[in-house]
Amino acid sequence: MICLFVHLGKNAVVQSDRVVAIIDWNTLKKSDINRTYLDKAQRDERLRDVSEGRPHSVVITFDDVYLSTISSTTLRKRAENPHYLAWE
Repeated sequence: MICLFVHLGKNAVVQSDRVVAIIDWNTLKKSDINRTYLDKAQRDERLRDVSEGRPHSVVITFDDVYLSTISSTTLRKRAENPHYLAWE
């Protein structure tokens, strides 16, 4: 089986088929409901901050929510780039 991986920064890598959404940080932080979602993810210990407190995007997977320093546009390009293909 071929699987696509997306590098989120630092040592964080997720399988592309596990990604539910990639959202721009500035868009997300303007919404009360999105901030509530992030707060709940943090309380549930599902929030993974790989941005060291400087997020540019949020990547939601089936299991976790990642804060990344990489822009949502770049993450989308990485998810579509065959260079990130790997055999599982």
